[in-house]
Amino acid sequence: MNSIGLEGRQRFIRLIHRNLGLSAFFEAADRTLAGLVAFDSSCWLSLDPSTLLPTSHFTHQVASDHLMDLAANEFLESDFNKFADLARADRPVGVLSQATQGNPHQSPRFTNILAPHGYGEGDELRATFFDGEGAWGCVAVHRRRGTFSERDADLVADVSRYIGEGIRRAILATAPMAGNGHDSPGLILLRADDSLESMTPSAKHWLGEIVDPTGANSSLPLVVMSLADKARQAFDGTTGDVATVRVPRMSGGWLLMHAALLEGDGPASVAVMLHPAKQPEIASLIVEAYGLSKREREVTRLVLAGLSTQEMADSLHVSPYTVQDHLKAIFAKVGVHSRRELVAQIFLQHYAPRLEAASDVSPNGLVAYDGS
Repeated sequence: MNSIGLEGRQRFIRLIHRNLGLSAFFEAADRTLAGLVAFDSSCWLSLDPSTLLPTSHFTHQVASDHLMDLAANEFLESDFNKFADLARADRPVGVLSQATQGNPHQSPRFTNILAPHGYGEGDELRATFFDGEGAWGCVAVHRRRGTFSERDADLVADVSRYIGEGIRRAILATAPMAGNGHDSPGLILLRADDSLESMTPSAKHWLGEIVDPTGANSSLPLVVMSLADKARQAFDGTTGDVATVRVPRMSGGWLLMHAALLEGDGPASVAVMLHPAKQPEIASLIVEAYGLSKREREVTRLVLAGLSTQEMADSLHVSPYTVQDHLKAIFAKVGVHSRRELVAQIFLQHYAPRLEAASDVSPNGLVAYDGS
């Protein structure tokens, strides 16, 4: 890897260890990415990893009324480099000029949205961001003139997993304050000398599930202290590793832990987050709204991810005819007639209102703001 790629990785590793909220992370990620790949405007989205539908946004030099036009293109039209398609690609980055073989007017998004707003001589680069468990966000960046190169795409691809990790952390940063149920993430605050400052009830519960004999003889398991040290090293640039670890739970399954520095004037304190690792499921709101069965939820999740009938059959180990039967039942319950209508219905009823309201939310809140 060249020096620019290594520098880009280190920039994002430092960024994800700053314990930023979602709005602040998007804004910082936008500046950081602009230092690697030049662009004139950008639109960042957080995603529901169970549906790949957007939950919040941050835009730079993009008018807020264009956001819903872009969303409508994403879910209602056939086009190049859809975020769901990139999420399934070997490299989750796509350049519009390359995908259209130099003729971007093949893209409805380019012809109807980008070109009329000053990008007729430019290009678009898109990427979807994973953290290893699911897609947590995506970005579209634009140039008014000139195209993105293969080198630009490679640089974005190289830092994509770090951006995904950062988005997931930012979303979870406020979760411990939302409730103390055993399914909630837990938060541990450590002082600069690694002594315990505070711990949420959920964190105490999850620590009791860690298979670590050192926890019986000290206030905290060794894995927590080691993770805090790794966060400090990553922030200082002495390691290229991300302070994240997966540990087994006594009751079965896995626990995800990550650490980040708390910014302040004094010595660096560390926040350690703990939460169970689990497969994403369709949001309970959608289940309650439409009364979908467990298998119907699985099929709906695969539809939202853009899989074909055969791909869904292979994933579920059933025949394509069985998939079609499930689709018919889902369409009847949701009141639609096609997969595209299904995606549009779920997006417009359960996700679009969040995006439309996001511009009116304070940047200090949970929902990312319009930074244009």
